[in-house]
Amino acid sequence: MAPLKNKSAHEFIVPTLETSSQDYASLVAKRRELHELLSSLNKEAADLDTKIAAAPNAPHSAGVSKLLGDPEDAAPNLRKRRRAVSGEITDCETALGVIAKRIEAAREVASKTACTAVRGEYGRRLGALCETAKALEAARAQHDSLLDDLEREDINLAYLRPVRAHFTERVAYFLKEAREAGHNV
Repeated sequence: MAPLKNKSAHEFIVPTLETSSQDYASLVAKRRELHELLSSLNKEAADLDTKIAAAPNAPHSAGVSKLLGDPEDAAPNLRKRRRAVSGEITDCETALGVIAKRIEAAREVASKTACTAVRGEYGRRLGALCETAKALEAARAQHDSLLDDLEREDINLAYLRPVRAHFTERVAYFLKEAREAGHNV
């Protein structure tokens, strides 16, 4: 097993959407709360369905059952509670749909805030990558120059078994793309 890499004290920590926006964090917390409520309601509905199936059918309503002083687990009372739970489930599912839309809108604001917070670190890392890419381009040019010189002298390169760095052909495109995106590279 490979040893675990310790995080250095200077390691950059990417902010989460929740730490970037209190609004986003509270919406996510509300979504979690609604999911827990929906789960609880679905469990209660299943329990009620089981009890209703096992209870003898009463020929009267929950209101009549209440007037008669029937116990809470009488079939009419269970059916009344089951209807109420069904309504609560529908409301909860609707609320989850609304919260999903609100979270998506809040995600944009939180993302902008997070990107602003990491812009400096991103620029530093992109700069290092671009400098390395430029060094790679220069090294390839020197490598190709040597091979070109050998070919000009009509030297059979088969004895050298040269390898061409074709993968570096995309480096110039990468650097151009970084410049066009507004990065100072």
